[in-house]
Amino acid sequence: MGKLCQSCKKREAKIHFTEIKDSHKTELHLCEACAHEKNFVMNFPSFLSEIVKDPDGPGSAEMEAVPATCPDCGLAYDDFKSKGRMGCARCYDVFAPVLVPLLEKVHGKSAHTGKAPDRFRDEIQSRRELQAVDDELQKAIAEEQYEKAAQLRDRLRDLKARQGANEATEDAEEGT
Repeated sequence: MGKLCQSCKKREAKIHFTEIKDSHKTELHLCEACAHEKNFVMNFPSFLSEIVKDPDGPGSAEMEAVPATCPDCGLAYDDFKSKGRMGCARCYDVFAPVLVPLLEKVHGKSAHTGKAPDRFRDEIQSRRELQAVDDELQKAIAEEQYEKAAQLRDRLRDLKARQGANEATEDAEEGT
């Protein structure tokens, strides 16, 4: 059994809240009954539908780009709004024109970056930087901005060389 509810101290805590204020972290672990009693439980589908119907939500252009249903599973966008769940993996691509702005509104980003163990943080950051420069390079080439592309190519080469040197150093350290 996991942690006990901090309120009743009888049942297993299933609802976990973390609040960070002024660099101070407070955690609260409650069982479902105590969370309901304290009104800490959120109905995700209704929360999602409130966001989706928000005036700043998807505009008519985004909605026109969204098919009525997913061609793979048949889930309608309205069903997604009411249930708060996708029907299949393809739904994410089909409903992307409205999902991306929604994710950016809720999370501030449309791509999950997550957390990484400290030992991998530098490597992940390095890979992200390489990918960002490569994406920018491809865009510059597509837009025929060849001087910018040459600068980005050189920067990419330097980043790759630096990454290779770091990997060689780490390999040497592991061997000792």
